[in-house]
Amino acid sequence: MPDHQDRLLHSALDCAREAGWPGDRYRFRPVGGGTQASVWQGYPEDPGSPEVAVRLTPKPAKLIRRIGGLVDSIDEVLCPRTLAVTHLLEEGRTWTVHVCTWIGQGSAGRDDPYSLGQHIARLHQQLATGGEEFTDRSLSFERGPVPPVEQELPAWYLARHLWRDRIFPQFAELDGHLRLQPIHGDLHWDNVVAAGSGFGFIDFDKLMHAPRAFDLAKLIATGFFTIGRNASHVRFKRGAAMDLLSGYRSVQPLTSTEVAAIEGFAVILNEQTAWLGHTFGNAAYREQADALGGWWTRRRRRHRSNPLGIRPPASAAAPSSDLGQQLALFPDDDLTLTSGGGKE
Repeated sequence: MPDHQDRLLHSALDCAREAGWPGDRYRFRPVGGGTQASVWQGYPEDPGSPEVAVRLTPKPAKLIRRIGGLVDSIDEVLCPRTLAVTHLLEEGRTWTVHVCTWIGQGSAGRDDPYSLGQHIARLHQQLATGGEEFTDRSLSFERGPVPPVEQELPAWYLARHLWRDRIFPQFAELDGHLRLQPIHGDLHWDNVVAAGSGFGFIDFDKLMHAPRAFDLAKLIATGFFTIGRNASHVRFKRGAAMDLLSGYRSVQPLTSTEVAAIEGFAVILNEQTAWLGHTFGNAAYREQADALGGWWTRRRRRHRSNPLGIRPPASAAAPSSDLGQQLALFPDDDLTLTSGGGKE
């Protein structure tokens, strides 16, 4: 495997130099990557040259150039700057070679969620005004695969089904309440890095045109829950989540509908964790998804209108017409879902 990675790196560097990147005095080390990508960190021998990241991604080069153009326009928060984009054909597979400045590696410290919320709000502001809409890359909630007939419906499937089928249709009718714009699209903790006295953001390959709440939900879903040895012992860090949203609001407002949507997006993302766990044979992902799915369904029964405890309180004077105040998941005390024989 190391020999294969070395060959990939040397081939990628050759392609980048042919594309005009003059980086020939660097030492590299592998730093991992996602399920379908590889990343190396490059240290310059010349003190005046920047550290770089060499990334191999299956995303098309044209898309990476578009994303790089928008991200390069951001100057209020730290983000990588694109130095070269080209493609590499290796063993019958086409990779995009992306060389960019190295700004750090996740995960950043989690002890200042208020400041992180401010940085995310500034990131969103600049993505919205960067001149590229990315409306061709929208967020969708297509129905996931149904578990086999002989399998009892897992907790993550129940939680996702309940929110998507009973709540999301109401949000879909009120697009104006869910502000759509370019967002990061994959804002989990490994894509947040420490940057001086603040935070920076990396890996924009999943940048999309979607609600701002989706980025916040992904961060909360991946960093604000703790799971004990007993899968039924799940704790939500409500105080940290409230600080994150307070920091965000100190820069730009969030509607109560957007805050309510964070909950649903987090449920959908938990299903994606389960899917990754099954697709790539990752037992930890599967166990995490089941534990959180169980937490969601139990929590929703006890706290129907505000399970995370992060929504603003409803006015006592009159019922609100804002869905952020009115959403409730269960229409009655009984819940029976069937899917090809599975039941809870």
